[in-house]
Amino acid sequence: MSELKESEKFINLGVVLNKKGEVLMIRRAVEETGKNGSILKWAFPGGRQRVNETREECLKREILAETGYAVTPAHKISLRVHPQFPIVIAYYLCYLASEKSTVEPAEPHEVAEIRWVKREDIPNLITTDLDQGVKKQLGLG
Repeated sequence: MSELKESEKFINLGVVLNKKGEVLMIRRAVEETGKNGSILKWAFPGGRQRVNETREECLKREILAETGYAVTPAHKISLRVHPQFPIVIAYYLCYLASEKSTVEPAEPHEVAEIRWVKREDIPNLITTDLDQGVKKQLGLG
């Protein structure tokens, strides 16, 4: 089924904000080690884009599956090749379609924990390189 074929080297990640200004983060069930020994443990929700799917559709599908929250993508923050992992990432600012989760997360094998965090706590959770555009969007430098 070509419609389910996913990109191997391209992902969309959502920087999801709630009304309190907190950011939705996930703790990965399986940690990855990048170049220089950095460990990918906490991340913004999102995932691989399918063929014939827009970035916005991918974000809505992946964030709902990983967290149970329905989102509305607002705009692209940045696009980059991650310096520690061989992947291209598009970061999008997203808002909640509903303040409460709408379904049970469908990917417990990928996500160990879902947490709303204060913006200033993100640099303590993200142990890999934090995108400069995301930092600027969140007022972190």
